[in-house]
Amino acid sequence: MDIERKIELLNRLLEKSKEIRIENANDSEFKSWKNLVERTFVKLFGENSVEVKQLNNLKFSYIGMQISGIDYRQSHLDNFQRSFKTVVKSIENYIEELNDDFKAEDTNLSKTESKINKIFISHSSLDKNIVEELIDILETIGLNSTQIFCSSFEGYGINFGEDFLARIKEELNNEVLVLFLLSNNFYSSPVSLCEMGATWVKTSQHIPILIPPFDFKDIKGVIPLTQGFKINNPQSLSHFKVRLKKFFLLEQFQIVQLGKEKEIE
Repeated sequence: MDIERKIELLNRLLEKSKEIRIENANDSEFKSWKNLVERTFVKLFGENSVEVKQLNNLKFSYIGMQISGIDYRQSHLDNFQRSFKTVVKSIENYIEELNDDFKAEDTNLSKTESKINKIFISHSSLDKNIVEELIDILETIGLNSTQIFCSSFEGYGINFGEDFLARIKEELNNEVLVLFLLSNNFYSSPVSLCEMGATWVKTSQHIPILIPPFDFKDIKGVIPLTQGFKINNPQSLSHFKVRLKKFFLLEQFQIVQLGKEKEIE
C-alpha cells in the first residue's frame, strides 16, 4: 500500500473520532470507531505490530476492585478520556511520520525527474495485447510515441529489419525508466531474461508490473519485490500514473499549457 493511501485511511479515523459524542466505552458509536481503528491498524502495520499491541493495551473503562456503594463513574470517564486521547494522538503522530516519509520519497523522486526522458517496456512478445493496453495508458497520461521504446510495435523505437537487441543496448542508459512486464511468458523467454540482465545493469529506474496469475512469489532474478504491482490493481495503477507524471513533469506541463490557453482567451 502506498504512503498516500495510508495517510488517507488514518485521516479517516481522525474524522470519524470527531463524531463520538458520548464518552463511554459501551457507546455504540465509540465501539464502531474502535473496531475500525483496530482493523485499519492491522491493515497498515500488521496484526502483530507494536501499534496494534499498544491499542489493545489501552483501557477505556476503570478496572479495579468493585466495592458496593462506591461511585466509579468518574474513574471510568478518566480512563476513557485518557485512552481516547492516546489513540487520537497516536494516529496524528503516525500521519506526521508518514508525511515525512512521503516528502523524503518525493525529494528522492525529484532528483531523478529531470533525468528520465524515455520508457522502455521489457516484455514477452506473447503478452503483446497487455503491452498495447499499457501503451494506451502511457499515452493517455501525456507521453508520446517517441518517449516509449517497445520492440513489439512499429513506431515505438524498432524499425523493420533492425537488430532489436543491438538497438536496445544503444537505447539503455540512466535516462530510461524500465517497465518490466512480468508473466509466465516473460520467464519462459530467454530473450526476455537477457533483456532483464542488460536493463538492470545499464539503467537505474525500474518498475516491475505483474500480469496475473503471475504473482510476487514467482519473481526471480535481480528485480526487487517492493517496487512492483499487479496490473489489475486499480489503486496501484492510479499511483503508478501519478508517479509517471512526476517522472516526466507532466503535471507542470499541463499547468503551463492551461495558463497559455487562458492568455489566449
